[in-house]
Amino acid sequence: MKKGILALGCMAALVAFSSDAFAVNGTATATIGTAISITQDTSVGSGSTTGGDLAFGHIIPNGGGSITITPAGVITPTGIISTTQLPKGPAYFKVTGDAGLHYTATLASTSTTISDGTHTMNVTGLNSDSTGTLSGAGQEVFHVGGILTVAAGQAAGVYTGTFAITAAYN
Repeated sequence: MKKGILALGCMAALVAFSSDAFAVNGTATATIGTAISITQDTSVGSGSTTGGDLAFGHIIPNGGGSITITPAGVITPTGIISTTQLPKGPAYFKVTGDAGLHYTATLASTSTTISDGTHTMNVTGLNSDSTGTLSGAGQEVFHVGGILTVAAGQAAGVYTGTFAITAAYN
């Protein structure tokens, strides 16, 4: 009888201190986003547009001066003659990435030098109209403008140069 009471007591203890155990699996997720990229948008480029380049057009230096092109495409010659012979306008860039994300477009410098191989001119005040937000299509087109300083008696020629711009997610 002692053994029966002891066995019954052990069973009662097991029932009193036991619990049901449940196992649940957690979930791990990751979404890989699109790498941000920036390209010069050369899809613009007929008639009076610039093919994506920051183009100051055909200039007669007179006594010297400057030509300002804003990112919005406002062109203001000062002291020089800016003809209609060649297109002029801001540079066009396209940033592509994940829609709705914010980014920063950064010009490596606000100035650059353009050259015909022998002679140079300075471009200053480089700036952009980037909003820093990728649209629902995951892209934004923005523009870069600047100011070209032309010396009196600047040598005739085709002057070219480059400037660097980068884009990175915020």
